[in-house]
Amino acid sequence: RDQDSAEQTPMIIHRAPLGTHERFCAFLIEHYGGVFPSWLAPVQVRIIPVASAFFGYAEKLEKELKSRFIRTQNDLSSDSFGKKIRNGAISKVPNLLILGEQETSEGSVTWQRHGTKERSMLGFEAFLGLLEEEIRNRIDWRKSAS
Repeated sequence: RDQDSAEQTPMIIHRAPLGTHERFCAFLIEHYGGVFPSWLAPVQVRIIPVASAFFGYAEKLEKELKSRFIRTQNDLSSDSFGKKIRNGAISKVPNLLILGEQETSEGSVTWQRHGTKERSMLGFEAFLGLLEEEIRNRIDWRKSAS
C-alpha cells in the first residue's frame, strides 16, 4: 500500500540471474503461507492407514498414485492415528488419505484436506479423478471453495 492506502504492485529490479529462482520460491512460499495447492506441493498426498493391518492396501494405493506421477508418502510409522494426522497437518500436505477396514474392503478412501476437519469417503478412482483434474488445471481448492 502507498501513503494513500491504495493497493500497489510490488516490484523488484534485479540484474543477476543468480538468486532469481530462490527469490521466486520465496514469493511462492510467502503467497501460499507454506500451504501449497496440490499441483505445487512437494508431497501431494499422504496415506495414513489406521492400523498395520491396512499397510498392504496403503502400499497398493501409493504404487498407483506414484505410477501417475503424484508425489505420495505412506505413513507406516508406529505413531498413533492422531499423531499421524497431526504430522500431516504440520507438514502441510494438502491431501490426507485415511485407510481403515471399511475403506480397504470397499476399495475406497477417506479424504481430508489440509486445514479442514471435514472428511469425505469416496471411491479411490473418484478421488484420483478429482486430484488429477486439480493438478492438471492448477486449481487451488481453497479459492474455488470460497
